[in-house]
Amino acid sequence: MKSLSPLACLAALLLAACGHTNNLAKYNISGKSAIYRTTMAADAASALTIIEPPNDNTAIGIATTIGSVIVGSEAQKKLERALNPDSLAQSVGLGMRQATSDYLNIRAVNDWTENPDLIIETTLTDCKLLSSSIGLAIKVRGDSRVIERGTGRLIWENSESHVVPLSETYLAGLAPRPVASGASIFNAIQLLNLSSEEIRKVVNSAATEAGREIGETLRQDVADLHK
Repeated sequence: MKSLSPLACLAALLLAACGHTNNLAKYNISGKSAIYRTTMAADAASALTIIEPPNDNTAIGIATTIGSVIVGSEAQKKLERALNPDSLAQSVGLGMRQATSDYLNIRAVNDWTENPDLIIETTLTDCKLLSSSIGLAIKVRGDSRVIERGTGRLIWENSESHVVPLSETYLAGLAPRPVASGASIFNAIQLLNLSSEEIRKVVNSAATEAGREIGETLRQDVADLHK
């Protein structure tokens, strides 16, 4: 049996059970108007936390791993300067906005005066950087829901976590000195060597990818309506 990588093991440990409500069959919302809201949960971290996987003999602690770049609290301060919680939440919300437009023909409005039929909310509840000997990934947990504005009834909700490996996506190419061979490993040291703007691009792009995965659940539910 093929053994899991340290990063994959950590991802499995951190993926919480999904919460899912699907009442799409009870409501005809295709073509309706909606106002979109994105928020960051009050108990979510204000910036990313870099953590090492458990039981990984090659992981010797993040302070040592990034010691040659920025020591301990300074690394966290750099992340805090680079990242904006509202921007991260909006990046996750893009996936839901795109999915509702593509599969339900929902029309977005920008103001309450346009009397939207629906409220579509996305909340970023957790965001962490996962570091291991084979690279870096971003774990995002988000909650998206569709609410009928006139009644307050919950039409659809999906709460789940997604891990986006930076070493396996185009995001690794944003590094100033990507590894030339094969895997193009992207690690914590490389991330912290980036400028604040580059870090912001990397993390927000990963958050957008996670949002697309949440939107994929909506696509599957819409497909089930037509079976």
